[in-house]
Amino acid sequence: MVKLLLIQPNYRSIYSYAGSKTATPIYPPLGLAYMAAVVREKGHEVKILEANAWDLNYEQIKEAIFRYNPDFVAMTGASSMMDEITKLCALLPENVKVIFGGIHASSMPEEVLRDYPRIDILVRGEGEEAIIGILSGNSLKDILGVSFRDKKGKILHNKDAPFIEDLNSLPFPARDLLPMHKYFSFEARRYPIDYVVSGRGCPYRCIFCADFITSGRKLRTRSAENIVAEIKHLVETYGTQEIDFQDDNFTLYPDRVKKFCDLMIKTELNKKIIWKVANGVRCDKLSLPMLKHMKKAGCYMLSLGIESGNQEILDKMRKAEKLVDIQNAAKWCRESGIESRGLFIFGLLGENRKTMLDTIRFAKSLPLDTATFHICIPMPKTEYWEIIKREGQLLDVSWDKYTAYSEGAFKHGEVTPELMSEMQKRAYKEFYLRPEFILRRFLRIRTTKDVKLTLKGGLEVLKFAKA
Repeated sequence: MVKLLLIQPNYRSIYSYAGSKTATPIYPPLGLAYMAAVVREKGHEVKILEANAWDLNYEQIKEAIFRYNPDFVAMTGASSMMDEITKLCALLPENVKVIFGGIHASSMPEEVLRDYPRIDILVRGEGEEAIIGILSGNSLKDILGVSFRDKKGKILHNKDAPFIEDLNSLPFPARDLLPMHKYFSFEARRYPIDYVVSGRGCPYRCIFCADFITSGRKLRTRSAENIVAEIKHLVETYGTQEIDFQDDNFTLYPDRVKKFCDLMIKTELNKKIIWKVANGVRCDKLSLPMLKHMKKAGCYMLSLGIESGNQEILDKMRKAEKLVDIQNAAKWCRESGIESRGLFIFGLLGENRKTMLDTIRFAKSLPLDTATFHICIPMPKTEYWEIIKREGQLLDVSWDKYTAYSEGAFKHGEVTPELMSEMQKRAYKEFYLRPEFILRRFLRIRTTKDVKLTLKGGLEVLKFAKA
């Protein structure tokens, strides 16, 4: 038996919603919690150091590491976290083996092992099975999905590991290792709030999206029964009153959605919790009957993955969706009584000032309750990243600038950091400061908490738009 320490970095100063640290949700690291559950099943000792939820500084993190005295430390992170990962590695004792996984590790394994000498083992793709092989002492050359250096320092990459087909076979995340009372979203209706992942992978090929690198091109789903069993566990164990699904494709299979909603109603869990899908569903996979059934089952909000209000831009990024699909989805959400949030991006392939203004106008034309406007980040090894490398310019900025509210990390055609930032601020100002929008928000106020959330959200938007 070995001791594994899983570290969730403190990302609050890097990821900020609309430029505000206080408005930024704090999510549980479900990936690490899944890893911990699998490792614990195999008899190893494991702990999660949640530096983000506790808002720990480096001295506190170092003290916790030395106090636990692990054999292995494992971390995961997006590209924007790489500078933070470097700082965390510097805190570790020399005898500790460092495992690194996640989307940046999977997209740039050669570069990571070349540029980050303190990282000993890199896990590509899903990590549950690979990490068991590592902790069990198996030869690294025999573990699929692993990259490492041999005794001579040569970087070796094993064959990719197959994706886990039966997600029902995974244990529920080890939430008992997390400070569950620390997680929040300023827009949540009820507390305690928790988060669930019901599927992995995506069959679509949007050129800016990097999810396929770690999760594959096929949507693998948990059964409706398995999801409901987890929700029942959360209600009974943690008193959870709200669920946020972290899926990109929750509504892709209508039959699974119907069965899930049927079970929520049959078990009367719909009377105990409310739920939303905040990660962005496809508009062309929604229907009015589906949304009405979801509402009955406890759903109160959906994020719509809209991206652009210009059809030519949607086509260029291979969204495989029409503007009319988006218009219908927003209308049906309103008719079914489900709140809708539009997710938009500035700086997609072929964009210019006109197409970005089209997006702002389109956003304002839809019956959305809220909206977010991101600048496009060229994620490593995506098709858009490769196009920019060939035809444009990847700017020499630090990895922590690879976020949706940063100054921008590339130039391509008429897209510049300055234009993206200008349009982002303009979008927030024009969308949220409309008299009809402000009136509608205030008419929805029912409690003192509603007042606080509305005022706080409005102040954050104003601060960001004027920055």
